[in-house]
Amino acid sequence: MQATEYKERLHEALRDFLWDQWVALGQAGHASGRPVPFMVDPEALLLGTLRFAMDEGRFRSEVPDWLSKNGGLVSVQRIKNLDLATRIAPPQGLRALSEFMQKAGHRNWKTVATRVSAGAAEADGFPETGGRGLSMPPDLARPEAFLLRLRMVFGMSARAEVVTWLLTHSGGHAAGIARETGWFSKSVQAILNDLEQAGMLVSRTEGKRKEYTLRPRAGLWHPELGAGLRWFAQGMFCVGLHHVLRALEAAADPKLSAAARAIAIRRDLVPLETAFRLAGLDEIYGGAHRELGESLVRRFAEGTSALIRILETRECLGS
Repeated sequence: MQATEYKERLHEALRDFLWDQWVALGQAGHASGRPVPFMVDPEALLLGTLRFAMDEGRFRSEVPDWLSKNGGLVSVQRIKNLDLATRIAPPQGLRALSEFMQKAGHRNWKTVATRVSAGAAEADGFPETGGRGLSMPPDLARPEAFLLRLRMVFGMSARAEVVTWLLTHSGGHAAGIARETGWFSKSVQAILNDLEQAGMLVSRTEGKRKEYTLRPRAGLWHPELGAGLRWFAQGMFCVGLHHVLRALEAAADPKLSAAARAIAIRRDLVPLETAFRLAGLDEIYGGAHRELGESLVRRFAEGTSALIRILETRECLGS
């Protein structure tokens, strides 16, 4: 398969992957029928959509419709945090999002477009009005919407993400939880301290770090709360996807020799491998940086085939 074919297949699988998540949160439209086997991260989903899908009509129509009705469930601060950490969304797309949400009555979105100056070229990415008006509020009983459910309980703060992360992991330390939830380490540490003082967490010290886990004692947490849910670091996954698509674009010229194609791919290889490792998918391209020439090109093609299969089957996504 040629690089252009890989790119087309990857785009198609990726856009269905994003679309199905929006539908799971109440957006109008028909899903592909494939599962969304993890809790949807609305901020990472939005940034990924801005990067990979807003040139497609169904997204340009229906995503603004959902946001105009449910924008209050999306964290403006977390949008900014994830944008700072990932730089996935195009700056002009962020500006267009900010302007659209302000017109829709969400004035607190004014600070989202921090990377675009007022004198920049006209923003593009969202229509003047929403879509067909058919989007619904999320069904908070669905596992995909669990994070939004906890936001209704804890409010639009880091507490909802931290508790959700703890419910879906056996334990962790403040810095790692902060990285995966998209909040600052000091904020996460303060929340962990509060929860430990309230008797809802236990901790143990490993070297210079404290590891926190939910206290299993009956009565503090309902045993069904969060049971079977899967956390997925979609922000870092989107970073990896961005670098894969850049590498495919760079390697698409049929006139390139295998050595030149390998050099083009290698430019994105380290950030690509790092991003997928942080997303829990290091096996996709793991070790590719140790290959050279035709061997590297072949290893990259194998990894991209595996990535497309994962997007199509939704297997291995989430912990």
